[in-house]
Amino acid sequence: MSTVEGFGHVHFVRRDDGTEGVLKSPRPNRGSRKVSAYTLKRYQEEVRRMQELTRDGVTGIVPVLDADPNDPPQWFVMPKATELREVLSPDGRPAELREVVEAIRDIAETLAVLAGRGISHRDIKPPNLMHYQGRPAVADFGIAAWPDRPELTSATHKMGPMYFLAPEMRFPEPGTPGYPADVWSLAKSLFVLAKGIEYPPEGTHYVQGKEYSLWAQGGEAAMDLAPVMEMATAYEPDDRLTMAAFRNELSAWLDVHPDPVTPAHPAFRRGFRALDAATFDMERHEAELRRLLPEQMRRLAEAQHGARDQWRAPWLVERHTEVPLLEQHGYPDDTDAEYDMGVDGMAVAATEPDAAGRRIVLGGFLMGTATTLAGEIQQEGKVLASWTQDVNVLLPSALLALRRIAGEMEAAYARLGA
Repeated sequence: MSTVEGFGHVHFVRRDDGTEGVLKSPRPNRGSRKVSAYTLKRYQEEVRRMQELTRDGVTGIVPVLDADPNDPPQWFVMPKATELREVLSPDGRPAELREVVEAIRDIAETLAVLAGRGISHRDIKPPNLMHYQGRPAVADFGIAAWPDRPELTSATHKMGPMYFLAPEMRFPEPGTPGYPADVWSLAKSLFVLAKGIEYPPEGTHYVQGKEYSLWAQGGEAAMDLAPVMEMATAYEPDDRLTMAAFRNELSAWLDVHPDPVTPAHPAFRRGFRALDAATFDMERHEAELRRLLPEQMRRLAEAQHGARDQWRAPWLVERHTEVPLLEQHGYPDDTDAEYDMGVDGMAVAATEPDAAGRRIVLGGFLMGTATTLAGEIQQEGKVLASWTQDVNVLLPSALLALRRIAGEMEAAYARLGA
């Protein structure tokens, strides 16, 4: 049995010992028995480079089992692997969102490693995402960009899979890096695998758009994933998450949601944390910060007082309004200030003071859509210890950062003693 795929013929083969594989050879031009010089050169480059990756023991790719010993090679054999879609959706059943995210996180890890070697795949799409030897793997490096190799595709050709193609790869200029495009294509692949559809909607993943919603697949957990998808499909490549950052955010989402997520009925789909579609980005960040604080404050109150309700609820303070609970970080109006600190608001909360007058304060400072998390242990106007970290509060990693700060504050308070 054989099929035609991309730049080559694909044949299913079997060794005498019963091992099955897929033999790939260059495809002749239409109406001719000859293989064009362009196709042959690209094919030969794929064989050589895949042999290098296989020899180097790079995991997460479908390796080369055998190849034509002649130079230039005319064929190579890969092991037979299963499409990832078939593993995630056996018998056509809907995929479980957490399993999809976990698989795409593993693919992102492989692509991040390849990016570190100067390699971009440039053809990421579900048919090229496989399951091999018990883990997700990437296949078909036919149009990959390799280090120290001249570009073989002209700027008049689109570069990548049509429905998963990043905007900058439609008519790429020479030297256009493929790494950001791989992030875009992988995020689009995540969406279609989770949604159970063939092709993704066009453009940046808009968290308010119904066509971009994974609410039915994961409810509130899917809403936590939406900002990651949005940043992975930012229109400008420089605004997009790197592959390593995409991997890290997917890992953070998995940490935040350790159990299988519960699908929700589409009829009950809410907007982004019940905010209207017209809500400004800053308001989204403000609302998310206020949503995240109570869980950590209950934890800190229990550690300090043995009761989870011994804390003051978080609130947002307008720009340049003095915040009594966070004096060291507040930005009151100061007519003598030489420059504007640019703080647009802050959300803070604090435990009730203990017998020694100590309280634990936790909050964040909003500067546009950037947030600085801040925590303090205070006693009678003095700061005994403090913590800060810059985050994008919409991403799962922000919750992990908030948990880490709260954990360190809890440990520091315990060391102070009664």
